[in-house]
Amino acid sequence: MIRPTIEEIHEVMEEQGMKVFSNPYDCTLGWIRTNDNKSNKFNDWIFMSHPTENGGINSIIIPGTSDAGLYYREHPLNIDGTAIIQHGKQFRGSFTYMKKGGHRGQEAFRQTGGLDYWRDNNQDEYIDYINPQEDKIYNTNGHDMGTLGNNVGKWSAGCWGAVNENMDLLYSMAETQIKHGIGNKFSLATLHENMF
Repeated sequence: MIRPTIEEIHEVMEEQGMKVFSNPYDCTLGWIRTNDNKSNKFNDWIFMSHPTENGGINSIIIPGTSDAGLYYREHPLNIDGTAIIQHGKQFRGSFTYMKKGGHRGQEAFRQTGGLDYWRDNNQDEYIDYINPQEDKIYNTNGHDMGTLGNNVGKWSAGCWGAVNENMDLLYSMAETQIKHGIGNKFSLATLHENMF
């Protein structure tokens, strides 16, 4: 999937009934899962944006992953299967930005509210959208996933994220929201390539 513009992303969100935050510095956060459900690569898009005081928009669109790497698809941590966050939803206020303690003591968007999942339990290389579960907390955080960006591998057992330098861009925008008094809670819009 070619990287979409932030305008295209916002249009799809609104078509799906999701909220694009419109107040200055109030961030809209989400990801786009691509059709490639086999890859072990950072083949999805993670986005974040906020309006400016003069009516403009600041945005970031980075390559990342919205699902588990190959290792944890074949070796799930849970007997029910690998946790796959459901796309097509917006989970309002379900993540808290933490400078420390977000994920294994590090900076991250920590899951602090319930999400809907699929549990892929057939232990093959493909991501399967089966066995739905609703409103669960499985600590599928948004976090740094190394410096190279070659393979997702063991970096994700169901979390979403990107390489360190790209996640730093998201963290910086989160800090801008906090600095302007809007708080450290973030909603996550989960889109799919087929919506575009």
